[in-house]
Amino acid sequence: MNTQKKTMVVAIEAADEMATLDAKLKIPAEILAKGGTVAFPTETVYGLGANALDDLAIQKIYDAKGRPSDNPLIVHIASLEMLDTLALEVKPYVYTLIKTFWPGPITFVFKKRPEVSKKVSGGLDTVAVRMPNHLIALRLIALSGKPIAAPSANISGKPSPTTSKVVIEDLLGRVDCILDGGDSEVGLESTVLDVTGDVPIILRPGKVTREQIEACVGACEIDSAIKGSIIDTSGMARSPGMKYKHYAPKAEVYVYVGSTSDVIRFFYKESQSRVMTLHERVAIMTFEEDAEVLVKLFAHLPEIYEQVEIITMGSAKDWTSYGKKLFDSLRQVDVLGCDVVLVRGVEEIGLGGAIMNRLKKASEGKVTRI
Repeated sequence: MNTQKKTMVVAIEAADEMATLDAKLKIPAEILAKGGTVAFPTETVYGLGANALDDLAIQKIYDAKGRPSDNPLIVHIASLEMLDTLALEVKPYVYTLIKTFWPGPITFVFKKRPEVSKKVSGGLDTVAVRMPNHLIALRLIALSGKPIAAPSANISGKPSPTTSKVVIEDLLGRVDCILDGGDSEVGLESTVLDVTGDVPIILRPGKVTREQIEACVGACEIDSAIKGSIIDTSGMARSPGMKYKHYAPKAEVYVYVGSTSDVIRFFYKESQSRVMTLHERVAIMTFEEDAEVLVKLFAHLPEIYEQVEIITMGSAKDWTSYGKKLFDSLRQVDVLGCDVVLVRGVEEIGLGGAIMNRLKKASEGKVTRI
């Protein structure tokens, strides 16, 4: 692939009027309609888009990302009319979910129509579809007139991008256009829900939780492949993010779950051990409350603290910030030159299920309860 592709970067301001926005999106939408690639913001993470009905365009996504071709893509739509061109069947309960959660951070997996390319579905007979809750994304898709396949706009395996800066670092020269539309609000990719059967099944947890889905339609299951401390990567990937190592920095990632006092004590001792015996530079990703205690403890060991970076993930009282900061923090570990990162995990309830899913993938299952 020619990595010297000329990439157009289009800056979009929050204050832009609709007419201004549409004018800025005119050329990017034409690029998509003609088979090109455009990275664009959504409320979850930035996506790398191409015409979902064009095999050559889809291949450009895989080439730009270095993504395995058996890893399915999510098709983004701007209207229910677009859904009708992709899904072979929409069960009645799914319309209840659509009414409740679309546009928003949830993807539904349907049986696909024959005309939907297997390049989009990773060779499966299903297609993953979502309607993003982001004005730029919705207008871009609508103006292109095409359903847009769009995985996260990063080099495959690296932490997903929540800022245009990261997209530019990864994909400048690899794609036709990048839209700079500010930071993503959610920071975690969408919930992926298999709705081909009578009961929905979560294939990838996200901001829309099992509890919310159950409250909406009465029942929801979790796929066995994502249960437990190690995600099952055997067989075909039924959803993006199920099969391969994802979200990982160059540094080794270790995740620890336990009481506040136990985790703080462990991080303090483990950091000393790694700095002194292994001569490693250590990053700690944890809650603000934990960080305050650790800073006071390390004040007595300045020679150790010089080799420790503490990255705060928001308050323990609200995991929303943790989810939003997760991918940027994992990238920051490498910027800081750390060899290893010790991460405070959370309980797998509510949003915690999505956070831990990403951490299991980033650490390749190195999760310990202490």
